[in-house]
Amino acid sequence: MSKSFQSEPRYPFSRKCHAVLMFCVLLVLSLISCTPEPVRQPTAGDQGFSQSYVQDVLILSLHTSKKEITVAGQLELVLEAAVPENVEVQFPVYSASLGDFTLKDSRLDPPRMTGSGDNVRVVHRVTYLLEPYLSGTYSIPAMTVTYRDKNSDMEGKTLATEEIQVSVQSLLEPDTAAVEIKDIRPPLSLPPNRVQQFLVIGLIFLLAALGAAGLLYRKKTAAGKLPAAVQLRPEEIALQELEKLLAENLLARGEIELFHLRISDILRHYIEDRFGLQAPERTTEEFLSELSLAKSSASTLLGSHKTLLADFLAQCDLVKFARHEPTMAESEETVVICREFIEKTKEEAEG
Repeated sequence: MSKSFQSEPRYPFSRKCHAVLMFCVLLVLSLISCTPEPVRQPTAGDQGFSQSYVQDVLILSLHTSKKEITVAGQLELVLEAAVPENVEVQFPVYSASLGDFTLKDSRLDPPRMTGSGDNVRVVHRVTYLLEPYLSGTYSIPAMTVTYRDKNSDMEGKTLATEEIQVSVQSLLEPDTAAVEIKDIRPPLSLPPNRVQQFLVIGLIFLLAALGAAGLLYRKKTAAGKLPAAVQLRPEEIALQELEKLLAENLLARGEIELFHLRISDILRHYIEDRFGLQAPERTTEEFLSELSLAKSSASTLLGSHKTLLADFLAQCDLVKFARHEPTMAESEETVVICREFIEKTKEEAEG
C-alpha cells in the first residue's frame, strides 16, 4: 500500500498546467513583438523632442533641434531609418509646408553603414528645415515612412510617427495687455500743388548748381588748373556722398525722413550722371515706366537691376510721402541696396 502511494505523482496536473502556462506566455510575447508600438514615447529633452520606433527590420527615430522656438527662429527636424542592406526606405516628401510650419529646405544625406557582423545596418537620414509665421502652438503631423525588401515583389510596409506640438514664442513682451494697439492711420492725401512746387524749386536749384559747377569747371580746365585725370566717376561721387550722409548720423538722431530724402537724391543723381537719364525730375512710376520702354545700352543695364532699384525707390517713397517709419534694420537695408546698386552698375575701369 505504501509503495503504491509513493509511486503516484504528488500533483497529477502540474505538468499539464505548466505547459499550458508556457504556451500562453509565448503567445502573448509573439503578439507584442508584432505590434508596431514605439519603444520610447515622445520626450521633450533640453534640445528638443525625440521619438523612437521598432517594427520588423525597421528602426525609426525622429528628433527636433528644439522643443520651443521664437517667431524669428527655425526648427530642424531629422528622420533616421536603420534597416538591413536589402531593404529600401522612402521618406515622406513635402512641398511648401510641413504641418503648420513653412518648409524652407529639405536635405537627404548619403546612406551610411553602422554595426558589424550580422548586425550591419544602413542608416538613411533626411533633415527638414522649418519656419513659423506667427506665435502659438504648431503641430507636426504624423510622418509615414515606407520600407520594402528590394528582392521581393511584395508591397512595402509603413510606419508612422506620432504628432508633436511645438511652442512658438512671440518676440513681444509677455505682458501683452500693456501693449497699446493704435488705430490704423487714415490714408494721407498728397497735395499735388505742393509736390509740384517742391519739384520745380528743386529743379531750379539743381540746374543752377549744375550750371555754376559747369562754368567753374570750364574756367579751371581752360586755365590748366584742373587736369582731366582728377575727375571723379559718377560712382565715386555717389559713394562719397553716401559716406558723408552716414557720418551725419541722421538715423541715430531720429531724422528718418530727411535721411531717406537725401539717400534717394544721391542714387537719382548717380543714375543721371552715369546713364544720362533724368531721374531726379521723374516720379518713381514715371522713371520705371520710361526705363521699361527705353532701348539704349544704359537702360538695358539698368533694366537688369530693375527689381533692386524698384525696392529702393519704393522704400524711400513710403517714408517721404506715406510717413512710414521704418525700423533701424530696414533703414540699414536701404543703405545696403543703394551701395549694391551703385557697385553693380558702375563704369568699368579703363586700362
